[in-house]
Amino acid sequence: MSAATEREQQGWQIARDRVLLYVRAMNLPPFGGLELALRSLERSGPASVGESMRALRSLLHEQGLDRGIVDEEGVFISSLPPLNRGTMAPRRFDRSPWRTSAIRFVRRWLRDLFGPEAGK
Repeated sequence: MSAATEREQQGWQIARDRVLLYVRAMNLPPFGGLELALRSLERSGPASVGESMRALRSLLHEQGLDRGIVDEEGVFISSLPPLNRGTMAPRRFDRSPWRTSAIRFVRRWLRDLFGPEAGK
């Protein structure tokens, strides 16, 4: 068996496993779920996992089993909020925290030992 054929076979197996896991997670009746998985893999042919999943989603939509949440305009609602990828405001950070910690310790120790004016 050539390397290309092996990769194609492995791609089919990954697509098959992904589609079957998706159908299983939907908790469909056993034979109905297997039938959907088979039909989606037949539609997608020797394609990628993404193509197989698109075929499965279109089959689910055709049969009214699509359980996505839509708003009043018919647009699917995302399962996570939109990300705000703006820039962060620059802020100075301590490049030597051990030094800062030691200085604070000595100042606090001097203040406790000699009074409030000694630690400055």
